[in-house]
Amino acid sequence: MTDELAEGLDRTKRGEIPSPFGRAEFTVKGSPASIQASKETRNKYVHSIKNQFKNLDYILTGDIILNLTWLLPTKSRYETDAKADIDNCIKPIIDALTGVDGLFIDDCQLSGLYICWRHIESEDEQVIFEFEFVASEYCTKDELAFVRLEDALCTPVNLNWSYEVKAIWAAMLKSNQASKDVLEKLGSSYPAVASLLGSSRPFHMTRVRGFKVVSSSEFLAKKSVAEV
Repeated sequence: MTDELAEGLDRTKRGEIPSPFGRAEFTVKGSPASIQASKETRNKYVHSIKNQFKNLDYILTGDIILNLTWLLPTKSRYETDAKADIDNCIKPIIDALTGVDGLFIDDCQLSGLYICWRHIESEDEQVIFEFEFVASEYCTKDELAFVRLEDALCTPVNLNWSYEVKAIWAAMLKSNQASKDVLEKLGSSYPAVASLLGSSRPFHMTRVRGFKVVSSSEFLAKKSVAEV
């Protein structure tokens, strides 16, 4: 193992950065809450999921694949009506995973979602969350903001970039936006040009509620911690 990889794994354990392998796994005890459950029950389950992320310094900004495995005794699923339908569990789970205190920004980042249940002999129900992502596509929570673009789009940025970096990035973004428009008119597919909007993917304004959103001029005016 190289020193760089070892350091990356240590930082992952401390919650400073995502796994350099682009994979993460969390386990939440108990049955998942249905969207039809009481508000108290849903809130309790959402809190139990968010507890998994409370010590993480980062939030994922790229596309994500999520695999959910619900472990429970088959008898309780077949012979009672106490367990939620598997499709009704998705909304409370996604709500818990997203937002300023979640693992990623919005459910539009989910490029793949698979959910299943499996039999266990014990009564110790649990849900296993397995995430796949691009390890480099993240930002620390206290540094993350979104720059407002045209057409109600936003792109994630790091507020602690130096002014020089911000200025270069802003100039590049302005040029890239013009290039994107031209390329689309010439027939380029949207996925091929979306990354020209400053990151691996843009977000619609309605997807980043609760996060800091600034204009390009405000972004350039904000000094990094190191410059203050």
